[in-house]
Amino acid sequence: MKDFTLVYWDRRLAEEEVIACLEQAWNELYDMEYDGAFGAWRGVHFDPEADAVHITWDTMYSGPPLMISIFRASGTIKMDFPRDEFLLLEEEEMERLRSLPPGQR
Repeated sequence: MKDFTLVYWDRRLAEEEVIACLEQAWNELYDMEYDGAFGAWRGVHFDPEADAVHITWDTMYSGPPLMISIFRASGTIKMDFPRDEFLLLEEEEMERLRSLPPGQR
């Protein structure tokens, strides 16, 4: 079973769309043979100006996170590095979760 656990999820996107985008991103990583380097999903972000969903993920190595952008109208996929504002949102969410008492995380 694929693990679609996320640190951050832009709530402007429906859960079904998030899952479909994660499936598409996973298939792209697998096809490009990145699956051996895949570590964990980080976040799903919506960019209304570009009408794109940006998915960030960590590798198994100590490098920076990577990002897959899926353009909703065309289905085109682009690999890139995440924008700083995406990483900031994810870091804030990680810190919020860390500050919760045990059992509420």
